[in-house]
Amino acid sequence: MLKTSPPPESLYIHIPFCQSKCGYCAFNSFSGLDGLKDGYVKALCQDISASLKGAYLQSIFIGGGTPNTLGIQHYEQIFNAITSHARLSPDVEITLEANPDLLSLQWCVALKNFGMTRLSIGVQSFLEPKLRFLQRDHNPDNVYKALEYASKSGIAHLSIDLIYNTPLDTPKSLEQEAAQASNLPIDHLSAYSLTLEDQSRLAHTPLEILPRLDTHMQACLIAGGFVPYEVSNYARNYQCLHNLGYWGGLEYVGCGAGAVGRVGQTRLYKLKSVPSYTANPLYTHKEPLSTTDLELEALFLGLRCNLGVSTDLLAPQKVKTLLEEKVCYLERGRLIAQDFFLADEIALWLSH
Repeated sequence: MLKTSPPPESLYIHIPFCQSKCGYCAFNSFSGLDGLKDGYVKALCQDISASLKGAYLQSIFIGGGTPNTLGIQHYEQIFNAITSHARLSPDVEITLEANPDLLSLQWCVALKNFGMTRLSIGVQSFLEPKLRFLQRDHNPDNVYKALEYASKSGIAHLSIDLIYNTPLDTPKSLEQEAAQASNLPIDHLSAYSLTLEDQSRLAHTPLEILPRLDTHMQACLIAGGFVPYEVSNYARNYQCLHNLGYWGGLEYVGCGAGAVGRVGQTRLYKLKSVPSYTANPLYTHKEPLSTTDLELEALFLGLRCNLGVSTDLLAPQKVKTLLEEKVCYLERGRLIAQDFFLADEIALWLSH
């Protein structure tokens, strides 16, 4: 049986505003809605107040969209709402995502003073042609300036995102990008294989067959001192607490347009449209989840990272086979994949 998890200790806040929409992006994000920001933040604070109800938070993650399109005055309201309705762990992890071209020293200092402990910067590439292909607004110089601001402000943990498997990638170019990343003052890196979902602009652009350089990218990052702890995430002395909560199947609260949460055996969905959410921030669509649903989720998410999955959920003979073939190994009673890139295939085989 699936064990009952403790009350939610994680909060996700969605900021749906962007200066422009990147070509690969299929997230719930919108450009040209700057006039709605003040009303949105007011509604978001109502949502936070109603959703937390005295929660004890170990992690907060503010994603998007582009969270640093909101101003300092907006975040003052948001953090006031959080601290008025939840208790924060003394070592709470508070992450914000940011685009490098919109980052300022003043913003970093203010957010650090509000409690931010971790900044994740959407670099995506250090190469100008690749940034143009991805329809990113920033240039490589913005990245170094952003990291300078973040370092000067004293933010404890810095992370960047990279995208690979684009038509412009080669083994040599990925080696170059990994080497540049290794020289940055960061303790975490996320590397995502380009995935073009139907909602993204690039999905409707004719492209040659995309390269598959997953293992090469991983080898380059390992050589740069980054240790893979999930299929797309690499630690250099720091693993993201909030993400580990997701992958470990812990419950979490989701606030903001299009945000998703889970409490008990119920998935909770907020309205996606910014005007609709602003008008009715407390509306939540509820999806009941069976024990089987949660066990399958634990299986697929756990095998994609170093948390693995409890052998209590698995057929002993299949576990024995995976161990004998050295596809997985056991640690603390949990089955862990030797190669995270094979996780989905392993999970499918285990689930049938």
